[in-house]
Amino acid sequence: MKQIRIGLVGAGVVGSGLLQLLEKNKHIVQNRNNLDIQLTAVATRTPKRAQPLTSLPITSDVLSVTKRSDVDIVVELIGGTTTAYDVVLSALKNKKSVITANKALLSEKGEELFRIAKENGVELGYEAAVAGSIPIIRTLRDGLASCEFEVICGILNGTTNFILSQMESENWDYSTALKKAQELGFAEADPTFDVEGIDAAHKISLLSSLAFQEKVSFSDLQVEGISKLQSVDISASKNLGYRIKLLGISKRSSAGILTKVHPTLVPLNHPLANVMKESNAVFYKTVEAGTGMITGKGAGGLPTASAVLSDLIYYSSRFGVAGSIPENNIFPKSKKSPEKENEARYYLRFSTLDKPGVLAEIAAILGKNGISIASVQQKESEKEPVNVIVVTHSAKEGNFETSISEIDQMSSIIKEKTVAIRLLENL
Repeated sequence: MKQIRIGLVGAGVVGSGLLQLLEKNKHIVQNRNNLDIQLTAVATRTPKRAQPLTSLPITSDVLSVTKRSDVDIVVELIGGTTTAYDVVLSALKNKKSVITANKALLSEKGEELFRIAKENGVELGYEAAVAGSIPIIRTLRDGLASCEFEVICGILNGTTNFILSQMESENWDYSTALKKAQELGFAEADPTFDVEGIDAAHKISLLSSLAFQEKVSFSDLQVEGISKLQSVDISASKNLGYRIKLLGISKRSSAGILTKVHPTLVPLNHPLANVMKESNAVFYKTVEAGTGMITGKGAGGLPTASAVLSDLIYYSSRFGVAGSIPENNIFPKSKKSPEKENEARYYLRFSTLDKPGVLAEIAAILGKNGISIASVQQKESEKEPVNVIVVTHSAKEGNFETSISEIDQMSSIIKEKTVAIRLLENL
């Protein structure tokens, strides 16, 4: 039986989950994979959480683990892009393979780290970095390796999906749903990273790079979050036959690859619409295999730790095998498709004064910019401003940008900034 020695750096929620699984599933791993994975070192800034789960001495010197002769693979679970970068870099330079769940680090520093891993003949596994327990990285790399991708998109953040689900099912406003997510531990005290789409953007940049075999940079992405959505948007979308989801979307066209994160109206009959609460899902479309979707728990200690352990098993099996070639994760820079030329349909909510001629003025600006209206909703209200909801036909993104800018400057009738949400189509 092959024995692999691992050093764990970080014993927070996911790290503690991994410690539990290493003990609980030890015999399953041995019997199924003929592997004996031995924990030989633990470093963490939260020793109290780890102490009940291991009899090993626990150090706060995280870099010491990367230099130990009794460690074959380093597991980095501290997060962030500063100390975590130092840990991963040190481990790779000391010729130790690394397993990480750190999407931010790989999205921003991955090209450098994968190059250093290759130079040192070791590997960098990141199955747990995207979509929690969903085995999407090796699905793209192995199961769909022969396919040409047209689209990859998904619900990649459990916090925002939970908030949107609660806004719909409980008829809550955004702030109430966010507070509940924080109480349950799904959202941080400062939720910006999740609710403004940054977390999902890191993840879709990794997925798109792997799917299209071209480097999609996080810095190139257009990113919008959910903090400006109101309960009226949730209910109006449902009445129109849609459900709002925060999606990371990447698609190829003749002009290049367009990758972005934004709230999206998903038709109720699309499989992504029925992924609720903290679950995640990845949807893809390829030339050869058509469409498919994988869904599962996208957050939480044990679900994410299960993906870390899956990587440990995979890379431990490859460890020391003669002729084993490190996987290629270094891709040429992608050609970015121009956002303004992309065609889309929109849900637009205008907050206006309730007086004759308002809709005509809005329609005139949309029409001047080549945007036609498919439907209009306006409920009677005794209070101003009133919500005028317009669903458009397809037009260029640049035309919408121009129109909304012009409409929002009409201070005599427009009282709040326009809410604009794209419709999911052609996937």
